[in-house]
Amino acid sequence: MVKTVIIADDHPFTAEGMRRALQKVPNIHVVALVENGIDAISEIKRKKPDGALLDLSMPGANGLEVFMEARRWSPLTRFAIITGRSAAPLFRKIDESGMHGLFVKNEPPEEICQGVVAMLEGKRFISHYAQMLIAKAKENTELSKREYQVLQGLARGQTNRELADILGVSPKTVDTHRTNLLRKMDVSSTASLLVTAMRKGMIDI
Repeated sequence: MVKTVIIADDHPFTAEGMRRALQKVPNIHVVALVENGIDAISEIKRKKPDGALLDLSMPGANGLEVFMEARRWSPLTRFAIITGRSAAPLFRKIDESGMHGLFVKNEPPEEICQGVVAMLEGKRFISHYAQMLIAKAKENTELSKREYQVLQGLARGQTNRELADILGVSPKTVDTHRTNLLRKMDVSSTASLLVTAMRKGMIDI
């Protein structure tokens, strides 16, 4: 049975390359190429394809936004992100969204095509490289008991010196924990750290 696919990517050369690769796979037919997220939502709503391969960064709406909106109109469509980005926290976010497939553009075309076939057959397919990044993101965001104590103290507005006195460590050690928290949460400031931690339910300000 022929499976229909829509490709959404704002780089025509990349989109055409994906189309040619998939057209060589038996029983897959690419029914549309679009260059932005808004057109992707429109085409998915209109054609209700078996699969939609979405670039993560597109004008109008990114791949995740397309997925969240278009699946309401086409619940049987299987969605995958194919991206050139490789930020571990971002891959974890995509994984947790319930996306059916996740691929990285620099992976071998034949492996991506095999994964797309598996996804269209009803399986959830996360490429090997994407799995590595997701595991890395989960590892990096696991906080130690002391890091969690420092996070709670920062949420209460305590200074490094105050936290050091409470925890029985030096201010330098507290600062090291703060630096580790910024890295693990993939943020660059204490304010962003607290906002991110609150969104994740780790603190309640």
